[in-house]
Amino acid sequence: MKRLLSTLAVLAVSATGAMAGNISIVDQWGAGNFSGVGQAGDFNTQYTGQLGVANGSMTVQSGLANGSSTVQIGAGNNSITDQIGALNSSSTTQMGVNGHFSDTEQVGLGNVSVTVQTD
Repeated sequence: MKRLLSTLAVLAVSATGAMAGNISIVDQWGAGNFSGVGQAGDFNTQYTGQLGVANGSMTVQSGLANGSSTVQIGAGNNSITDQIGALNSSSTTQMGVNGHFSDTEQVGLGNVSVTVQTD
């Protein structure tokens, strides 16, 4: 499953015009997971998937046309996404028992953010 998701992410990004960006894929299972991703430049893509208890994710991107996707399943999930630049997109999905926290900050022009939280 991890290999399939990784392959799909790479194919999706490489199918867009002249790709010159960074790609980060993080998958974590268990308790007390934390992921920190920092990307600078244009056309950056990051995906973080976490399954377990007390998950934490932080993403910081600067540049043009950055994309961030975070999926957390479990209890006590925390996600922070900061994007600086133009045409940024962010998606955060949190599912589990309770205690979800999501903070998305976008500075620039043409930004889009979607957050879904469910028990």
